[in-house]
Amino acid sequence: MRMMSVILIAICFFFSATAMADNETLTDSKQELDRINKELSDARNKADSLRHLESNLQKTISGYSERVNRNRKVINKTERQLAGVRGELENNSELLTDTENRLQLKRDSYINLLVDYYRRQKSDNRLDIWNFGKVMSQSRLVHYLASISGRSTREIAQVDDSVRLLSLHADSLEQTGSDLNKLRREKQAKVNLDLTLKEKEETSLGNVRRQSNVLQERLETLSEAARRMEEIVAELERAKQRRRQEDGEAPRYRSAAFAQLKGSLYPPIKGRIISTFGWKKDKITNLSSFSPGIDIKPSRGYNEMRACAPGRVVYVGQLRGYNNFVIIEHDDGYYTTYAGLGVVVVELDELLNSGDKLGVLVTEKAHFEIRKGREHLDPVIWLDLNEF
Repeated sequence: MRMMSVILIAICFFFSATAMADNETLTDSKQELDRINKELSDARNKADSLRHLESNLQKTISGYSERVNRNRKVINKTERQLAGVRGELENNSELLTDTENRLQLKRDSYINLLVDYYRRQKSDNRLDIWNFGKVMSQSRLVHYLASISGRSTREIAQVDDSVRLLSLHADSLEQTGSDLNKLRREKQAKVNLDLTLKEKEETSLGNVRRQSNVLQERLETLSEAARRMEEIVAELERAKQRRRQEDGEAPRYRSAAFAQLKGSLYPPIKGRIISTFGWKKDKITNLSSFSPGIDIKPSRGYNEMRACAPGRVVYVGQLRGYNNFVIIEHDDGYYTTYAGLGVVVVELDELLNSGDKLGVLVTEKAHFEIRKGREHLDPVIWLDLNEF
């Protein structure tokens, strides 16, 4: 709504032509056109900056996405390797257990053989006990036992080496698993960080896009204002030429002294003032703009806008964002503007009294302005706030 006030300023310049000299009015209108064009240029530069920022944010988000995907691939590969290490470690553990059992059996067998031999050596009839009879001599028995002992010792050593190698392999698998777990945790931490940064950039991108949408609306509004202002300047040029060929000017409309009504004007609609008069900085676009009027949120049950003082209807039209609006001329070059109307019930040149109905509001808020010539006035100072 605030952006469209630029257009209303332009329209008011046209109708204030009868309240000031032609040359001054035309100069003011051209200055107003220059101001609108400058604001339009600033908005376009801001839009270009937002598009550049949006492009950079998209590249940054894309970079985060690529890094997340790469790290997730590493994590998946690491998890597969971990699964393989766990399986191999489990098999190695089972093999180690079996080998240790074999080692223990070999040792037990060897010990039992030695114990048995020792016991038989203590026996008086050891050859009969061993069932060698007279076939095997004492020397052959010793040679046989030595052979059995050597073989058992070698088997025990071989199995013991297998146990040692399996233990070393198990340690190696444990270290590999630990390294893979560490790598997975590091990559997952990077993924979490990149996702957080990506979400932050996506939020920024959403804000930039919202700013771009608002700014695009502003650009369209300013473009329309510039176009309408150019039309008004052209009309003033033609009016100036016509007046040079005419004798005199049509008398201005006069009513009761408008200046004496300061602080007691009838409110255009009952409600609450939600946007004040003056310069403001837009929170989204960070651009400054001037609001020449106020916005009023109607109270429940009130939807009719009414004239704040006696005057003559000098303009009834429609502008984007404002729907229908009405401009009323009062005495001494004062004008009031009422915007946000749907159905308008007044006509051009119609004389109105204070409180006369102008039309029905169709927007969520009503816009109201007061001017004296080219000067914008703060409506809050002029209205009777007790009537709200």
